[in-house]
Amino acid sequence: MKKTWKSLLAVILAASVLFGAAAVAVRAAEPDSSGSSSLFDYIGDLGSKKTQASLLNRISNFFINDFLLRAIAMFIPRSPDTMKLQDFDLEKYGGFYQGHDEFIGEPQEGNVWRLGYDKKSVLPDDFGTAKMKYARGSYVPWAYVSEVYTDDDGNPEFVGVRTIVLDDGSGRGAASFSVIDCIGLSNADVRKIRAAVADFAAQNKIVSINVSATHTHTGIDSQGVWTAPLSTLFNNVLSGLTFGLVKPKSGVNETYLNTIISRTTASIQAAYAEMVETEGQLYYAVKDISDYVHDRTPPFVYDGNLYRLVFEPFESGKKPTVIASLGCHPESASFGDEMPGFNSKITADCIYYMDKLISSAGGNFIFIQGNVGTVTSSRGLSSDGLPGLTSHQGAMRFGYELGYILLGMSESQEECAAINDRCGDRLGVNDENRPENYTVWYKDWEPVENVPVDAVLNIRHKQFLTEVQNNMAKVLAKAALANITMIYDSKTLKYYTVTEVGYMEIGDALKVFLSPGEIYGELLMGDEGGSMNAFKYPPLRELYGDNLIIFDLMNDAAGYVEPDNEYVIVGYRYNEANDVLESDSWALLVSMGKNAASDIIGAFIDLVDGVR
Repeated sequence: MKKTWKSLLAVILAASVLFGAAAVAVRAAEPDSSGSSSLFDYIGDLGSKKTQASLLNRISNFFINDFLLRAIAMFIPRSPDTMKLQDFDLEKYGGFYQGHDEFIGEPQEGNVWRLGYDKKSVLPDDFGTAKMKYARGSYVPWAYVSEVYTDDDGNPEFVGVRTIVLDDGSGRGAASFSVIDCIGLSNADVRKIRAAVADFAAQNKIVSINVSATHTHTGIDSQGVWTAPLSTLFNNVLSGLTFGLVKPKSGVNETYLNTIISRTTASIQAAYAEMVETEGQLYYAVKDISDYVHDRTPPFVYDGNLYRLVFEPFESGKKPTVIASLGCHPESASFGDEMPGFNSKITADCIYYMDKLISSAGGNFIFIQGNVGTVTSSRGLSSDGLPGLTSHQGAMRFGYELGYILLGMSESQEECAAINDRCGDRLGVNDENRPENYTVWYKDWEPVENVPVDAVLNIRHKQFLTEVQNNMAKVLAKAALANITMIYDSKTLKYYTVTEVGYMEIGDALKVFLSPGEIYGELLMGDEGGSMNAFKYPPLRELYGDNLIIFDLMNDAAGYVEPDNEYVIVGYRYNEANDVLESDSWALLVSMGKNAASDIIGAFIDLVDGVR
């Protein structure tokens, strides 16, 4: 009986957290409007604002994570699916692909690039007709969706998976990359996709299978946090109490997850079939578009480059494939136009409109999320001062403008104007009634070099255990609200999960860190404020060069990855430019904990140094 009451209390407390009650803790530290003293007042007398932020964050982490959330996590019984560390063998844990056994430095004589492309819808067959609607994956739970946005031509938008399979002809094996229009996909679910395509991959020597998310905030819930969380929580608490007699329920809608698995599997197979028959040349270009995005968290360090790889088939009549990467949350449409978070439609946000524009120019398109951190769009340039735009129209224009930039990166200003007209003038450049502050996307245009890339593909992966120190993540995993592999150490009472990192080289043009989370930009690029001075490792570009980029949310959805010394559940970061403290609460719901950065960066460094 005592255990039952504890579990009931856990349900109530967890429900409170899901509604944001935990954030109240840090508010207690803020100034009291009545003028009475507060903790904030006392801390305000202690040294610099950076020191104040550090102290406030320690208090916040202790109260919210180490006290409140730990209490909730302790009361929730472990899911029957939780594994024991003493019995766990990482080498026998299925669904991991190591990549190439050896790296090469030069293309072998006669070798050329091969690339295959495919895309398929991931909407379940009963979407829009089912009695039980599907929940949207972001912001608030129970936001059920039943239809897809239509585009400016009146067509329903595509929400799906895009896949490329790439090979350099060296005989060491091909690599596949599938990107799904969703918020994220856990490593456990990525391994289900790999299991489904394992026989095909073995028969055809696909040695690296990668699955990522565009990270749209307006897709179907692919992580389980937003779909009927209370009933799932209650069911899974009972499952823990009855040692599995009550069957645990997945937080992710099983019909949707099975659709993702089957369609992604089919997409990999179709892309491979095209790859074996399609030879061509790969080209690389990069353009600074920092004004189109901004970082929401001090020290405001982000990679503002738009990266483009274009595969041009040798055979006439075959479509080129544009591979684009930019670190930016595709969330413009997610805020809705009535009440934020409650619109009933789904969309791939700006990604769909980038794809639509590239398709109109005769190409295939795939977007791979870049070093996203806490970076989002700055739509001023693409909104062009137009009055009355809905949030969805803003996402539409942002996607079109990025699509134009991708097409014109290495072209002259005159050719950019021609591209604009050939693709339908989607932004109204030629509109005589445009606002005075309208910004033509190719004004003062400076083309960038389009560099041919040698046919050398090197890729290697590393899997490892990382401790789950964020007690909210423990709550979500123990209650099986999120599909996170949990491993329990009965000796230390600690919880771990499995994740992985990867390292890829594309010719000598590009090095790529395949990251499982949303890496804060300073971990890649460093920062002038010196927050990286207290971190265990130097910035990655300092170690490996400026041509190292990040593909985030690759093969996992590990959440925000903030430098250990700055990590906070709900707290502050010091803004040196304005000498103020600014909110930092991204890690509350989606992060593994304060040592995630050193674990992930350390594993990546070990991986790279092991092959180079």
